[in-house]
Amino acid sequence: MKRDGFTLPELLAVMAALSVVMGISVILLLQAFEFQRANEQYSDGIRAVDRFIADFRNDVHTYGKPEILTDGTALLRWNTGTETIAYLIEPGTFPDQQTIIRTIRKEGEQTDPSFGETYRLPERTMLWFVEGKETNAGLIALSLWGTPTGTEPPNPNDLNPFDRTLPKSHEQQVNPKYASNWRTIIARYSEKVKE
Repeated sequence: MKRDGFTLPELLAVMAALSVVMGISVILLLQAFEFQRANEQYSDGIRAVDRFIADFRNDVHTYGKPEILTDGTALLRWNTGTETIAYLIEPGTFPDQQTIIRTIRKEGEQTDPSFGETYRLPERTMLWFVEGKETNAGLIALSLWGTPTGTEPPNPNDLNPFDRTLPKSHEQQVNPKYASNWRTIIARYSEKVKE
């Protein structure tokens, strides 16, 4: 005898199979969206770091030796007599997110420091500035350290950013466990810029 349709158990079996396929598809789609979001966030962080580095080098070359600040929200400052250029850190966001703001204030002008170039660094990023001494005189280093989740950041005093200029025979003095997360940019300044 010829059947005109499907039995209820057959329909239920097909619906169950479709539900499984749809569930797997939704999970894969959500994972793809999450991967894309994480990738965009990582790319934005890398671009912010690259802009930050370029502006840091340009400021050192243009304005000379900066004043390195270790208290409050200011990191670096140049005072040219006609304007003050400062790198400020947005408080209360570390270690999850760190935002650096570069401001320029004309002499006698009151500018809200929240206005300026903004660099939103990748999550859990530490940074510090070191002025070169003796053989490294005339240099200033910007070091960035990306702290992986679940690990403690290094003590900045243990990391000499000028170690990268050491000869091969001294390379063992640089702790290799920091190498993949430690990025250092060295800029040369001239005292003549301020004259």
